[in-house]
Amino acid sequence: MIRRIVALYLIAFFVTGFPVTTAYAADEVDVGLPDYTILPIEAGDIVPFDGVLLSLDAAAKLLNERKFENAECDLRVEYELQIQRQNYDLQLDYKDIEIHSWKDKYESMMILKTAENDRLTELVTKQKPGSEPFMVALGFGIGTLTSLGIFALATEIVKQ
Repeated sequence: MIRRIVALYLIAFFVTGFPVTTAYAADEVDVGLPDYTILPIEAGDIVPFDGVLLSLDAAAKLLNERKFENAECDLRVEYELQIQRQNYDLQLDYKDIEIHSWKDKYESMMILKTAENDRLTELVTKQKPGSEPFMVALGFGIGTLTSLGIFALATEIVKQ
């Protein structure tokens, strides 16, 4: 990040015309030259203005870094987007698996319920009515007749 700021700062000097160079010695400088001219200087020479002095290697490195800065940024953004895309796909796949498992569980439960309903229906339809209702009716009839008989005997005994 600091390299980008420094690179942008130095490029701003190049673009806006600030003196970012070396210059001839003060007695050899032509005063009529514009301030943004890049002039070669020798070690120990005096320059007539304030500015930033870059060696040829430093200037070349600065220009090359600027040249590949956009590509580097694009690669980083693409990398981050790819990571997010893969995380999103992973979450979608997980949710799909979860949905399929719930569907399978639901289908299994429905199969079990259907099988149980079929079994109970078959059990109810296969059974013949037992003798229990007949025995209850017979017991009710015998009990009623016995009660009437006792009542009749009791009324006969009282009348005599």
